[in-house]
Amino acid sequence: MGSPWHIHVADARGRLEPWRSTIEAAIDRTHSRVSAHVDVGAVDIVVQDGARVIRERGHVGYAPTGWLIHLTFDPECAAFEDNLGEPLERTLAHEINHVLRGRGPGYGSTLGEALTSEGLAGVFVRELFGSPPEPWEMSRDGDVTPVDDVLEGWDKSYDHAAWFFGAGRYPAWTGYRLGYRIVTYHIDHMDEDIVALTQAPAPHFKTSARLALQ
Repeated sequence: MGSPWHIHVADARGRLEPWRSTIEAAIDRTHSRVSAHVDVGAVDIVVQDGARVIRERGHVGYAPTGWLIHLTFDPECAAFEDNLGEPLERTLAHEINHVLRGRGPGYGSTLGEALTSEGLAGVFVRELFGSPPEPWEMSRDGDVTPVDDVLEGWDKSYDHAAWFFGAGRYPAWTGYRLGYRIVTYHIDHMDEDIVALTQAPAPHFKTSARLALQ
């Protein structure tokens, strides 16, 4: 086991109190699963009440640094209670991968770095849980793959909202879908370990991006 993960609850209104033990149990299970593969060490996890969540989950994760994760929950969201088991564990594992990358090359400020970071986190979850891609990572019929835009913009700054949240000419979740596809191709063809790859710089994946998206 690695060092304990420190849970801090920000719930002044008490809206999360009925589910606090359930959330903490999911965090403990995630710690056990992740620790079987990598010693993350100490992490601060803020469990907080909020409204800006993924509506299909009732929660959302965010890792702003290599030592801190925010888990935001909205108990008024219809999907909230049904996703406090493995879906929450997968969310936390995704953010743990961001934490690990944050201690190395970081999330990054270029398109290639962002696609790599999100793809690594998604495939890390796949490797730990044996799970299919999340809905926002999954390829769909009719998807248009902007391969030229990806390769030309790989080493350049980018508009995160446009690539990942549909705030531009790309559909919502495009960046998540492409990142997952790139890293899946890389790990399935290059026989490299996902934990070691978490520290690899984005240029390491550019050839796989071209091959995966063609």
